[in-house]
Amino acid sequence: MRISVLLVCLLAGLVAYAEVFRWVDEDGVVHFSDRPHEGAETVELQQAQTFSAPAVNRQPQMPEQESASSEEEGYTGLRILSPGQDEVLWNTGGIVDVQVDAEPQLQTDHSIKLFLDGQRVSSLEGGQTSGQLTDVFRGTHDLRAEIHDATGNGLFQSVAISFTVQQTSVQNPNNPNARP
Repeated sequence: MRISVLLVCLLAGLVAYAEVFRWVDEDGVVHFSDRPHEGAETVELQQAQTFSAPAVNRQPQMPEQESASSEEEGYTGLRILSPGQDEVLWNTGGIVDVQVDAEPQLQTDHSIKLFLDGQRVSSLEGGQTSGQLTDVFRGTHDLRAEIHDATGNGLFQSVAISFTVQQTSVQNPNNPNARP
């Protein structure tokens, strides 16, 4: 065990060196070194395995061409007001009220497209900033909004929010309303 720990520590410290030498002394103890020793053999070290996490962009952006048109239209922000980030909604019957806020105010010929779990599910047309989503069942969901112009070009998008829908079960044995 002691040799294993020593080996790991020694090899970790020697990875930067080009050569590592190994030998066994007269007592049977294995040694490693970056310096040659009489009777030592050269050890081939494999390149260290590394991991680099990908960069995470927390604020999704439209492609460059569409971002440029955003400046022309003057939108500086879009955020989802309702449901709130990490909000838990109980017994919704599959209906979730959504409200967004655009900066500056949404133009009447622009619309807001709503994306639930990556799929387009609804549009708020004619300058509207609130509406309802249907068939939103129990579980955790991601919601994102995008502003589109009259021709359907994406102009600006919100940061996705996450919310959870909970539904009381009549089959739950701990439910005080459950019949015996």
